[in-house]
Amino acid sequence: MTGFFFGAVLISFSSVMVKLANVPPDVAGFYRLFFGGLGMLAILWRMGKFKRLTAHVWRWSFLSALFFACDFFFWHRSIGLVGPGLSTMLANFQVIALALVSILFLRERVSWAFLVAIPTALLGLYLMVGVSWTSFTPDFKLGVVYGLLTALAYALYLLSLKYSLTKAEADPLAMASAVALMTGGLLAGLSLGQGESFTIPDIRSLVALATLALICHAVGWYLITRGIQRLKTSLVGLFLLLQPTLSYVWDIVFFNKPTTPVELAGVGLALVGIYLGSIRPKAKESH
Repeated sequence: MTGFFFGAVLISFSSVMVKLANVPPDVAGFYRLFFGGLGMLAILWRMGKFKRLTAHVWRWSFLSALFFACDFFFWHRSIGLVGPGLSTMLANFQVIALALVSILFLRERVSWAFLVAIPTALLGLYLMVGVSWTSFTPDFKLGVVYGLLTALAYALYLLSLKYSLTKAEADPLAMASAVALMTGGLLAGLSLGQGESFTIPDIRSLVALATLALICHAVGWYLITRGIQRLKTSLVGLFLLLQPTLSYVWDIVFFNKPTTPVELAGVGLALVGIYLGSIRPKAKESH
């Protein structure tokens, strides 16, 4: 449980590091995913599992990498437009998108928790951004849209990753490493296509990017991947709420994000909705 907790805390700093890095969105994604992937490879090697990164794993990782690249494309732009806190909160609506896809296409049973989650999360979203929508700048509105598109892309990434892991019968860390490296390559190609520079402007940017890749991504997700297997299912959703909650706190602490009681109430309702949306109905016991 301790490892899972620290992993969630570490990844909560991801959006902060993206903002501090002061490089183009896709360049930040490249540095995070590519070098984070190398960090994961080092962990695989240290665990004696490097041989599990086979050509079979690489092939099955490609679709997940495409959705993951979309996720970072939207999320990093949202961070720049609305800040680390709100962008991460919006991205975590992936829980609702994931539940909807599971119900509509995978024929999962609709639970009471989900029926409560949808209106609760939407009311929270309205209080966060809907009440003051007309007063927002066009860039801020675009950032909100990017944040919600992040949620959709991340939900599709998780579904494709789960499918690929099952079909490929792969080691989760090996596939996560392959996905990270391939996503980094896709974002690098996107950056080159836009003529963006990969130059790291100063020491602060270097430290932020190194922390983002090696600490937030490699170590953070390793701790979560390892800890999630030992944690009760009922606690997983609750612990994962640490990321959006802490990201919101860091935005206030480090970047003086202005807040209102209405927005904070919306954040609280959104977190409740996200948590309820993460609860899966228990399978019926056979007799």
